[in-house]
Amino acid sequence: MREQLLGYLLGALEPAEHQAIEARLLADPELREQFELLQARLLPLAEAEEGSEPVPPRGLAGRTCRYVIDRLGPSVSQFGGSCTWRVQDLAVAAGFVCVAAMLFFPAVLSSRNGAQIRGCQANLMNLGHGLVEYSTLHDGYFPRVPAAGRLSAAGVYAPALHDAGLISSSDVICPGSELARCGEFHIPTVAALRASRGAELRQMKARMGGSYGYGMGYLEDGHYHALRNRGRATYALMADSPEAHSSSGCGGSACGSRGHNVLFEDGHVSMLTTCRLAELGDHIFRNALG
Repeated sequence: MREQLLGYLLGALEPAEHQAIEARLLADPELREQFELLQARLLPLAEAEEGSEPVPPRGLAGRTCRYVIDRLGPSVSQFGGSCTWRVQDLAVAAGFVCVAAMLFFPAVLSSRNGAQIRGCQANLMNLGHGLVEYSTLHDGYFPRVPAAGRLSAAGVYAPALHDAGLISSSDVICPGSELARCGEFHIPTVAALRASRGAELRQMKARMGGSYGYGMGYLEDGHYHALRNRGRATYALMADSPEAHSSSGCGGSACGSRGHNVLFEDGHVSMLTTCRLAELGDHIFRNALG
């Protein structure tokens, strides 16, 4: 009841609760006596000028120091009454701070980088499930990248999967990528791509694949062939994209310089420290023609 009385005095109760307290105060003399006592104790707060600086009681600092010394005993009082730090004290404290920083910040950065890698791998797993579902609905084929036209970009996989309800926009954004720091992002629909042109279309095509690179298919006998789901454990289907300024096509990824998260055709995800598959030597971003 004390908390309710405080709320009543401070105007922090709901209207129904406020009316209930008023009714009880009228009917209960003992409760009214408690209320008047509490009101008297809060009176100094009510009389204080709004916005005025609070003034600590006289001698508070000295009493606090004496209390600390009494509690901690001779180990503190033997240094005398002065609270001034010596140069040696500052050096020791600074050393402790430096050691703590050397231990703490690398651990924080490592933990953060590990979380980004796990988030990226989870995205690729979701995309892998979406691609497999798509292939079952399209005669075993993954999303096709047209050779020309408004949809002719590797990132078209995302609108195709999104329109089919198989992925969400967050699935294509690596937590450690620039795209994640740019704010809100939505995968465009295939219809929006077909209706766009000029600079708007170029921007949509450049961003629609999010943080990931997708296999565009292959050429055989002069003809383009879309990717078909054969469940291969050694075929790189997707990977987090290399940095745009990397001339080798195998620079650092959104997850840093440790390597690239790669989604393989059979659905498993691995991190590669190089851009070549150990089993076959294939480059995950370039074909045999470079």
